[in-house]
Amino acid sequence: MKRILLSVIVLSIFAACNSTATTELHSPENFKAKAIYGDSVLDDNVIQLAAVTTAMRGESKQNMKIRGKVEEVCQEKGCWMTMIMADGQAMRITFKDYKFFVPKDLSGKEVIVDGYAYVDTTSVKQLQHYAKDGGKSEAEIAAIVSPKPGISFEAKGVAVVN
Repeated sequence: MKRILLSVIVLSIFAACNSTATTELHSPENFKAKAIYGDSVLDDNVIQLAAVTTAMRGESKQNMKIRGKVEEVCQEKGCWMTMIMADGQAMRITFKDYKFFVPKDLSGKEVIVDGYAYVDTTSVKQLQHYAKDGGKSEAEIAAIVSPKPGISFEAKGVAVVN
């Protein structure tokens, strides 16, 4: 009888600890993510896309979580996407270590990306590559003749929220 009672107590404590941990971790279900790509994304400390430049505070690299709308996705593999920042510039999001991709039809969806933003200058060759992956015409690709400075982002996880 003592063994049964002890087993029930241990299982009860284990179940209580397990349920508390899930709540404290803000599991993706708490903010109703429709899908997650890469690492799980928590819904804490998220900033809006419009605040990225301010959040960088003159830093060349800054860890952050950003919520915003996807503008464009690589049509070859889903290996990058862009979001339009408050200043009208596109921020390119790539995925950590090329470990995951996002669906090619993610344009227009709201997401939370978790990773780091960094100041970068994208070369002409890389811009042309991105244009080709984005389905641009040969004329549009040929028109890219100068590198582009801006803010880029490397995501370790992407959560689709709508």
